[in-house]
Amino acid sequence: MPLQSFEPTASAEEIAAVTRKDGAAVVTGLASGGIVDSIADELRGYFDSHSHSHSPKSRNDFTGQNTNRCHVVLGESPTSTELIAHDMLMAVADEILLPYCESYQIGSLTAIEINPGQKAQELHRNDSMYPVHIPGLETQISCMWALTEFTEENGATHVAPGRHRPISSGLYADLSHSEPAVMPKGSTLFYLGSTPHGGGENRSNESSIGLINTYSLGWLRQEVNQCLNVSIDLVHSLDERMRRLLGYTTHYKLGGHLGKYFGNDASFLDKGNYAQHYRPHSPGSLGEE
Repeated sequence: MPLQSFEPTASAEEIAAVTRKDGAAVVTGLASGGIVDSIADELRGYFDSHSHSHSPKSRNDFTGQNTNRCHVVLGESPTSTELIAHDMLMAVADEILLPYCESYQIGSLTAIEINPGQKAQELHRNDSMYPVHIPGLETQISCMWALTEFTEENGATHVAPGRHRPISSGLYADLSHSEPAVMPKGSTLFYLGSTPHGGGENRSNESSIGLINTYSLGWLRQEVNQCLNVSIDLVHSLDERMRRLLGYTTHYKLGGHLGKYFGNDASFLDKGNYAQHYRPHSPGSLGEE
């Protein structure tokens, strides 16, 4: 089953419907070349100083012997917020996740550089960390941004379209065939947490660079604790949408809040002012009227 591709003018409803049905979908040319080039340039220093040749002991077959990874994307690339909170990405995530939660959050942010000679990664699911699987309920959606062109030769992400449905139902899924997400720079691959996927083999002479954003239901624990992974000074500089995505808010349902905070740091977004009577009334306090 080939991957379906959409133009940036497609609606979020169309993209989400195909992503639900096939487990993945590509949107070509969603971000400008200037934005993705800026992000790749901002990540260059980190990749070079943390390359596979500098830290061979931290490498394994799953993460990639010839693959560079950056898990502190916001700290290295201020421009990355343009893609992490992209309007189309948020609209598709709304369609996939909001039926099962009041709000969702970033699960992880990872920039990946697949270098020449890297072997194909084993197909895997992002939602396997959660011990509960309910048929029809998706706990995550992921987005792979192509910061360089993705080709079958340079390690484009492989997905197994349609194989998420039997896996979600606890049935056997044949993973002997997968499709490469071949796409131009600035495009994005949407795929569900239940969709088998993996990095491709890089048989070319150039590296490929991608940015992976995962988003999970707001009542689940994040794969990476973003409140600790991103410095508080940086959080103070981010807008409200980004702070909500990082987890600086509560998840409200049926009269109860998850993730309460009774301090007075104005980074936290106080839904419903539930803590206004508990916080000190000081300049910048969220409890201040």
